[in-house]
Amino acid sequence: NIDGRLDIDRQPERKDKKKDRKADDFRSTGDFPGSQDLDQSRLQPALPPHFLPVGDVVDRREYGIGVVGEAFGRDYKTMVRNQPHVRIQMDEMDDYRPYFTYWVTTVQIVIMIVTLILYGFGPVGIELSERTGQVMAQGLYIEDVGYEEPSSFWFGPRAADLIHLGAKFSPCMRKDKLIVAEQEKQRRRESETGCCVRNDHSGCSQTAREECSTLLSTFHKWSARYPGPDGRVSGPVCGQDPLYCTAPLSSYANTWPDNITQWPICHVTTPTIKSIGFLNLARSLSPAPAHMTCERISRPCCIGIHGRCEIRTQEYCDFVQGHFHPEATLCSQVSCMQDVCGMLPFFHPSVPDQFYRVWLSLFLHAGLLHLAVSVIFQLYLMRDMEKLCGPLRIGIIYFGSGIVGNLASAIFVPYRAESGPAGAQFGIVASLIVEVVNVWPALKSPSIALGKLLSILCMLFFLGLMPWVDNYAHVFGFGSGFLLSYALMPYVSFDKKSANSLAARALLIAACLCVYALVLTALMVVFYTIEQEG
Repeated sequence: NIDGRLDIDRQPERKDKKKDRKADDFRSTGDFPGSQDLDQSRLQPALPPHFLPVGDVVDRREYGIGVVGEAFGRDYKTMVRNQPHVRIQMDEMDDYRPYFTYWVTTVQIVIMIVTLILYGFGPVGIELSERTGQVMAQGLYIEDVGYEEPSSFWFGPRAADLIHLGAKFSPCMRKDKLIVAEQEKQRRRESETGCCVRNDHSGCSQTAREECSTLLSTFHKWSARYPGPDGRVSGPVCGQDPLYCTAPLSSYANTWPDNITQWPICHVTTPTIKSIGFLNLARSLSPAPAHMTCERISRPCCIGIHGRCEIRTQEYCDFVQGHFHPEATLCSQVSCMQDVCGMLPFFHPSVPDQFYRVWLSLFLHAGLLHLAVSVIFQLYLMRDMEKLCGPLRIGIIYFGSGIVGNLASAIFVPYRAESGPAGAQFGIVASLIVEVVNVWPALKSPSIALGKLLSILCMLFFLGLMPWVDNYAHVFGFGSGFLLSYALMPYVSFDKKSANSLAARALLIAACLCVYALVLTALMVVFYTIEQEG
């Protein structure tokens, strides 16, 4: 009985020695028989949930795979993945929470909701939308008016409303030579205008001579033969005269020039007969000239998104959804580009300076369909990539790609209002390609994995050729995103000579950041110099 008990006690010892030998083999070789068929996570010691490290959660993002790799059936080479120096690097990678993705997506949704509440929906379509109607013209007759504005297939607000909210629009970011030239033409035409007064005293309007009816109205215009105050030949202006304006006063030290396009807005006018009575007899006996006693029926109206100004009635201005200026009498006294752009006022009224639109427009969307595409992309792809890169690095890639993309778009498509983070999202697509390149030695069939991503990229670039889609932002956003991703994304060294590998990696990172800085600087130089020549 004693020997039997000893034999029974020795048997577990022999089994335990076999297990120890297998464990030693596993520690020395990194593998053991049958390991290919087992889940590596089952080899880890079982710990209570509150003892598990943050990176060991169930949805940990695996380097080189991610949701895109899982969808495409991407997998590692077992021999490379199980090398001790590779396992250590991959296991020590942080697993981040996608706070940046949640933040930027929430801000974009809130802005879209507020935009639709304040401005509503614009016309839907892919062609110009035309409106027609009858309104009161400046000649006090009913006029048939047609008005066209761009449509949108994104189910969102009008282009003018998006510009007012901060969309990318080059004329709001720097002086545009074509718009400046058109404004100069308007000023020259306005300097030759006069006051057209209706003979029945029903009103007056600032117009050119050919637009004033010789049968129903009288055109008042100063000239060398019939000069105005102080021998002026430019003018008069309906409702404004240097002799009757007290603020600002035309004095010896500050005389109004003999050019009505340089006259200021008159804030205080000396009372004339029109403020005392409305009898035609009283008007005829008044010493004030006719252009000061008539009732003005038209004022400056800023129309469209290119700074065009016309002297129109308020009814006409409202119909074409323009900006009416009741405080002014001439188009030269208002800044239509300031009305178009909105946001913060220009430092100088005639010099647009809203460069911040290149990143502000990343939070705007052209409509609900546009927003839906962004939300799906960001919550599916960018959220997954942020788990690997972290909020800071993914934020730099996102904004860095978006700014370069929008700046290129502002150069090549200057007169179209663009909004949305398309360039930034193509920068995230570039990070997916960089990830495959970085993990190339460890992947099974890496060329196939890269080919699938490039095929999708080519399809996206092809869709960018559709109308109202900005492919310039896509191309430059992808290129800048590739440079930033290669410099900032986590990296695994598959070379055991880590010193040489890290030195080469440092040189590549510096080169990528230098190229990105050069591209950004070159685009800014082109935007602010070449577009203003002439």
